[in-house]
Amino acid sequence: MKLFVYKNLNGSFTPCHNSDYEKARKLKPNKEYQVEVKRPRNIKFHRKFFALINMVFENQEHYTNVDHLRKDLTIASGYYDTWFDFNGVEQIEAKSIAFHKMNEDEFAELYNRVLDVIVEKFHFDKELIKENIEQYF
Repeated sequence: MKLFVYKNLNGSFTPCHNSDYEKARKLKPNKEYQVEVKRPRNIKFHRKFFALINMVFENQEHYTNVDHLRKDLTIASGYYDTWFDFNGVEQIEAKSIAFHKMNEDEFAELYNRVLDVIVEKFHFDKELIKENIEQYF
C-alpha cells in the first residue's frame, strides 16, 4: 500500500488526501508497519526539464532527435550506467528518469547538472535559459 503523508511539527504524520486517509484507516492501531520514505516527484518540475531539453533542441544544429540530445545530456551530467558487451566493448546508457526510478532530490540534481552541461557544451547564457524556462513555470 502506498499513501502520501505530511510530517507534522510534533513528529506525527497526517494523510495528504482523502484517498490516503481511507488507506490509513485500514491500518490496525498499535501495530508496527514498515515504511519507506520518498519525496514524490513534482510533475511540473518534470515538465520544466523537458521544456529545457526542447528549448535547447530548437536552438542547436547538431542533434536531429530530441531523445538523443536528452540522453547525451543525461550521460554528460554523470547519470549513466556502463557495462561491457560480448565483445568486451564498454557500453554507456543514460539512467532512466522515470518517476519510480529517480526521486525528487536526484531529479533536481540532474536538472542542475544538465543545465551546467548545456551552458558548457552549447555556450548558452545560464541566466537567459532560466528566464526563458521560468516564464512557463
